Amino acid sequence: MSEEDLRYLREQLRAEPPEALRALPGAHLRHLADAISTARRRQAEALQEAGDQAFHYVPRLLRGPIKRILS
Repeated sequence: MSEEDLRYLREQLRAEPPEALRALPGAHLRHLADAISTARRRQAEALQEAGDQAFHYVPRLLRGPIKRILS
Protein backbone atom coordinates (compact mmCIF):
# COMPACT_ATOMS: atom_id res chain seq x y z
CA MET A 1 0.00 0.00 0.00
CA SER A 2 1.42 3.35 -0.95
CA GLU A 3 0.57 6.54 0.87
CA GLU A 4 -0.43 8.13 -2.45
CA ASP A 5 -3.00 5.39 -3.16
CA LEU A 6 -4.39 5.72 0.36
CA ARG A 7 -4.62 9.52 -0.03
CA TYR A 8 -6.45 9.10 -3.36
CA LEU A 9 -8.93 6.69 -1.74
CA ARG A 10 -9.41 9.11 1.16
CA GLU A 11 -10.22 11.90 -1.32
CA GLN A 12 -12.76 9.75 -3.15
CA LEU A 13 -14.43 8.57 0.06
CA ARG A 14 -14.36 12.10 1.47
CA ALA A 15 -13.56 10.44 4.78
CA GLU A 16 -10.97 8.28 6.44
CA PRO A 17 -11.10 4.76 4.96
CA PRO A 18 -11.83 1.84 7.31
CA GLU A 19 -8.74 0.35 8.92
CA ALA A 20 -9.29 -3.00 7.19
CA LEU A 21 -8.69 -1.39 3.79
CA ARG A 22 -5.13 -0.51 4.78
CA ALA A 23 -4.27 -4.19 4.35
CA LEU A 24 -5.05 -4.06 0.63
CA PRO A 25 -2.26 -3.65 -1.91
CA GLY A 26 -1.91 -0.21 -3.48
CA ALA A 27 -3.31 -1.35 -6.85
CA HIS A 28 -6.50 -2.55 -5.16
CA LEU A 29 -6.86 0.72 -3.26
CA ARG A 30 -6.51 2.66 -6.51
CA HIS A 31 -9.04 0.37 -8.22
CA LEU A 32 -11.51 0.89 -5.36
CA ALA A 33 -11.00 4.66 -5.45
CA ASP A 34 -11.55 4.68 -9.22
CA ALA A 35 -14.75 2.66 -8.79
CA ILE A 36 -16.02 5.13 -6.19
CA SER A 37 -15.19 8.05 -8.47
CA THR A 38 -17.00 6.42 -11.40
CA ALA A 39 -20.04 5.65 -9.23
CA ARG A 40 -20.22 9.27 -8.00
CA ARG A 41 -19.98 10.58 -11.56
CA ARG A 42 -22.72 8.21 -12.77
CA GLN A 43 -24.91 9.16 -9.84
CA ALA A 44 -24.48 12.86 -10.59
CA GLU A 45 -25.35 12.26 -14.24
CA ALA A 46 -28.45 10.25 -13.29
CA LEU A 47 -29.59 12.97 -10.87
CA GLN A 48 -29.09 15.62 -13.55
CA GLU A 49 -31.09 13.57 -16.04
CA ALA A 50 -33.88 12.99 -13.50
CA GLY A 51 -34.03 16.70 -12.77
CA ASP A 52 -34.22 17.52 -16.47
CA GLN A 53 -37.02 14.99 -16.95
CA ALA A 54 -38.90 16.39 -13.96
CA PHE A 55 -39.05 19.79 -15.68
CA HIS A 56 -41.32 18.30 -18.32
CA TYR A 57 -44.03 18.14 -15.64
CA VAL A 58 -43.65 21.82 -14.75
CA PRO A 59 -45.78 24.26 -16.75
CA ARG A 60 -43.71 26.11 -19.36
CA LEU A 61 -44.34 29.53 -17.83
CA LEU A 62 -42.81 28.42 -14.54
CA ARG A 63 -39.72 26.65 -15.93
CA GLY A 64 -37.60 29.80 -16.36
CA PRO A 65 -38.20 31.20 -12.88
CA ILE A 66 -37.69 27.78 -11.27
CA LYS A 67 -34.41 27.25 -13.15
CA ARG A 68 -33.17 30.67 -11.96
CA ILE A 69 -34.12 29.82 -8.37
CA LEU A 70 -32.32 26.47 -8.53
CA SER A 71 -29.18 27.91 -10.14
